[in-house]
Amino acid sequence: MAVFTSSTLTGARLYFLGIGGIAMGSVALACHHDGAIVSGCDSGIYPPMSTMLAQSGISFAEQYSPEHILAFQPDAIVVGNAISRGNPALEAALDAHFPLISMPELLRWHFLQHRTRIVVSGTHGKTTTTSMIAWILRSCGLPSGYLIGGAVEQLGASCVRAPVGGLFVLEGDEYDTAFFDKRSKFLHTMPHVLVITSIEYDHADIFPTYASVRATFEQLVRLVPRNGLIVAAGDDPGARSVVDRSIAPVLRYGMSDGSQLRARIVECNEERTTFAVEEGTTHYGTFTLRMHGAHNVRNATAAIAVARHLGLDRIRIAEVLEAFVPPKRRFEILCTWHGATVVDDFAHHPTAIKATLDAARQRFPNRRMVVCFEPRSNTSVRSVFQREFADALANADVVVLCPVYRAERYAPTERLDRERLQRDLDARGVPCILVPDSSDWGDAARAILSDTVQNGDVLLLFSNGNIGGLRQSLCSDPQSSAPPQA
Repeated sequence: MAVFTSSTLTGARLYFLGIGGIAMGSVALACHHDGAIVSGCDSGIYPPMSTMLAQSGISFAEQYSPEHILAFQPDAIVVGNAISRGNPALEAALDAHFPLISMPELLRWHFLQHRTRIVVSGTHGKTTTTSMIAWILRSCGLPSGYLIGGAVEQLGASCVRAPVGGLFVLEGDEYDTAFFDKRSKFLHTMPHVLVITSIEYDHADIFPTYASVRATFEQLVRLVPRNGLIVAAGDDPGARSVVDRSIAPVLRYGMSDGSQLRARIVECNEERTTFAVEEGTTHYGTFTLRMHGAHNVRNATAAIAVARHLGLDRIRIAEVLEAFVPPKRRFEILCTWHGATVVDDFAHHPTAIKATLDAARQRFPNRRMVVCFEPRSNTSVRSVFQREFADALANADVVVLCPVYRAERYAPTERLDRERLQRDLDARGVPCILVPDSSDWGDAARAILSDTVQNGDVLLLFSNGNIGGLRQSLCSDPQSSAPPQA
């Protein structure tokens, strides 16, 4: 199959198999804006992606439709990594001998070639750090583009192609590429500047051990040229270890003494966090974020390190960062419900849950924390973090534990044991209420929360999915109101 470039994409008929995902849909929209004829299908496509596709005039099928693919007659099919053999649309594409290409391949040849590539990788903080860097570059007037695996209202589209010779910043995902390419997606990116925020065990469905996760990051480090830069979290043992033998120069950032760019929180209130950054023994600058938590200070310090490397003025960096608004589902305040402040967060790993709870206590001191957690990701549904989830959730005041997503797929010994987690939390003095497992468990969770939350509480919704429709149902409840503006 011919490689797609900026000169050959115009008029190309591209069919996106799995077009409803944020990354896939965003790339489809960017290709459409660059002159490709785009279509696709997915198993249910919901707002905002369905609305964005429709408004752009892109036709799509809301099911995996062989007929839809055959009628479109694509030049190539872009296959999402959630698509596997047995999918009816994929089987029809294979039978028809249509060329298949993965999204990372399309990105590499159409979006990344002839651009300076800034790749943000790591177990935690990728979306926020990528968004910060993209916001800084655009606000400072640099010719740039980006791909972000989340919705950032400030930036508009989640994928924008950079001009030739410009800068392109993207999330470097360690998840696999496609059913025909099991390498991590980020191995297609060939970074010039690489950020590593953290390395922990995750994605238990494709990585059997922590060592296998670490190994794919080691491969990524080997792709950075000698005249590039690796910005690595000095506070994170995994990030420190994979750059030990790097041929490319390494700049370590964080809040520990071993970091070359070291951050220190100066002040924190309900609206802002102010922190100072030292470069060795020299004060580099003071910065303010409309975010909370040490993890977000670290994310911002990584973004500052990249901006500094690109030669941007530190005063301008500070001005731009202060105006940054985090992506959707990153400590997003949805509404006030029954007198409780409802916060939506993507956290689904024990480390992320603990960090978000710590940030919530910084932002809302002396308020009761009620957590509603849905174990949904391919790691959180398994028993690998049974003890770690108890440790993380013990920082809450009350826990409402939703059913394990697709629990029937896992043997009892392999899946997260909710009853054991309830016992462990109760033993630590943290009441834990189990939501009964049923097809309409979201309604049951809402009833439990209605009886649980009190005026002045903070209700944290933790899930990488739809959490039983609670986000929508709580905000549309007559008992809810819009959150106060920061």
